[in-house]
Amino acid sequence: MSDTDWVKGIPSTMTAISAAHFALLEANMALPERGIEEAGYHDRIRLIDAAILELTAGKWLYNRATGECADYAARTSSADDLAAARRHLGEAERLADASHQPTQAAIAEAAARAGHLSSEGREILHYQGVPVAPSICPIVILRGSSRQMGAQYVEQCVQIFGPFVFEHLRRRPIAGETERVIRSWEQQMRRHTPELLEMAKGMSEAARRSGIVLSYEHALSMWTDLLPPATEPMAMGVLDAEGGDRFAGYLARRFVPAGDIFEAGTCSGAAAWGAATQSGRSCFASSTDHDYTFQVTIVAYPDDGHPFVYTPFSVNGSIPGLGRFGLSGHPGMNTAGVAYVHHGGYESCAEPRETWGYGVPRGATTMHILRYASSAREAREMELGYPVGDTGRILGTASGFYMDDGYAYVLEDRTPGRPIVREQTQGRNGERYDFLYATNNLLSPELGDAFCPPAGGYSYELEAGWFTLSPEGRGQASPGVITRQMCTASSFGRNRYLHRELVARNGAITPERMLSLFRQGPQFPITGWDRAGSRMPQGQLLDASVGGRHNAFIAYGEASSGRYGGAVGMLAPRNVSTNGPAHGFCYHDETGALWDIRLAASHEDMVDEAHRVAEQDIAHASDLLASHRGAEDVVFLEGLLDRANSELEAGLQAAPAERGTSSEPELACDAFKCRSFTRAQVRARQVINAFKPV
Repeated sequence: MSDTDWVKGIPSTMTAISAAHFALLEANMALPERGIEEAGYHDRIRLIDAAILELTAGKWLYNRATGECADYAARTSSADDLAAARRHLGEAERLADASHQPTQAAIAEAAARAGHLSSEGREILHYQGVPVAPSICPIVILRGSSRQMGAQYVEQCVQIFGPFVFEHLRRRPIAGETERVIRSWEQQMRRHTPELLEMAKGMSEAARRSGIVLSYEHALSMWTDLLPPATEPMAMGVLDAEGGDRFAGYLARRFVPAGDIFEAGTCSGAAAWGAATQSGRSCFASSTDHDYTFQVTIVAYPDDGHPFVYTPFSVNGSIPGLGRFGLSGHPGMNTAGVAYVHHGGYESCAEPRETWGYGVPRGATTMHILRYASSAREAREMELGYPVGDTGRILGTASGFYMDDGYAYVLEDRTPGRPIVREQTQGRNGERYDFLYATNNLLSPELGDAFCPPAGGYSYELEAGWFTLSPEGRGQASPGVITRQMCTASSFGRNRYLHRELVARNGAITPERMLSLFRQGPQFPITGWDRAGSRMPQGQLLDASVGGRHNAFIAYGEASSGRYGGAVGMLAPRNVSTNGPAHGFCYHDETGALWDIRLAASHEDMVDEAHRVAEQDIAHASDLLASHRGAEDVVFLEGLLDRANSELEAGLQAAPAERGTSSEPELACDAFKCRSFTRAQVRARQVINAFKPV
């Protein structure tokens, strides 16, 4: 079959994805405000979940056909895959529409689809052979030497997801020029982050013991990818998907439209310390905002450096539909009280071109700094000590948003000798606040000529930073330039929201009040949105929020006390809008609730604390349920409580022999217990939130 035979099916499949997303957005927005007090509320939720299963299958087949999930499944270049994807997507749209007024037949259909879910011996579910992203982020626990931690990482991820999250990495050809490229990345990491090379060796060794062909070089490529440094600003990693530049025109359409601003909510983060907080302790909250897939939170107790917690975007550095970002992600923190809040915007491209080149990718610098930095100032000096690196590629090099109890910064330009660092936030009357925030543009007044400005330049607004209402289109500029210009528009409303909400909370900010920023979603009318195109008119800036259907993973923390909590998807009410019709994701078995852990002196203490919190949450949920026996859909809530108790019991009964092949069965067992206890927390909190919305 020629390329043309299947490539021409890509645009219609993309349109079907957009229509299914839009139908699910409408279905959620139509949910009644009264929630469980409304008869049949959870019948509507069941139909929405059934639609999401069909959406998941459709997007998987589309990504498999195009190579956009080449690191999880082999690219098929198959017109049959695209046709099957459109059928699934059509079913997703139909079921989402049926959720508005569920019939008994539709409810039976939803139940039938749920019956097709299977575990296949892992901790996640599969729908008709397609892996379903878990609605509660799993935790892996690592300890010991870097090599041991690399092995433990692979073993525990395989236990959770299965081998598919690593076994396709070997399809990346490493020979000739590609081998020279990865050796050049390796040379920089050997100089600056040598412990991660040892971790890659452990990953490879554990993979082979599990029957997965994964060389050291392929393990290393999870941080580095196999591309040389960019020589010009690059777009989202989707253009690096297997299949190459032949299909770039199709794959870029989601992110580089011709003439339209997609008001897409992308990653957001905020932090406060000192006088801005109630206690004087620093706290933070941030969201990753992409299509959540296969992700874990790492809790590491290394044999040197500080224990730390860190949540990368994905387990193998690749996000289907977006591409490869290495093992970058956010947030994270360590026991020295240092937190990595957010990536701090995208690479500014402000550094002189002659300084661009090989360096240390973002995920590697983040893991190294969290392990070894004892203060935020030390983190800043470590970042400034790295080569400028691959600044043309998004998240391709060091930079970011770090804090501790006494200091915070966002590094927006790493030009040697004259970096640009934001250290406080300014008010409209010249006030200086001990809080910072970041989304996906630049806020430093000095950087108006950076970030790939359009021909007419950027405008500047104190709260929002640099932005344009007229991004260039295809044919006018490269995809990387257009991507950055578009990000300024999508950042405008979120930046203003964060500034205003933080000013209102100034002096009384707590971890819970910081997290509450993500519990507020926008409420835009949907009149005039188009399922086929899902576009906003050019020149429209929206008063957005940072909560809503763009959220993939939300986390908050207080590093000095070890508090860290995380949730998949949105914490805002299910019926809020998204920041724009091009970026609204839905997840099967959506929870709207966080788990909480405490980064304690030992991993055993951390697991014990997760257990204690789970029991406390279950007791609270049981009391609430007992006092609300007359509520509508109480059977659904009883089912959630049963699931919480089952997870608690699974954790209590876990034994090392049950954890499969592992180099350290006791540790693998403790990690499983932690996942069980945090799942129990979330299920119990779903019940609590149903009666006492937070």
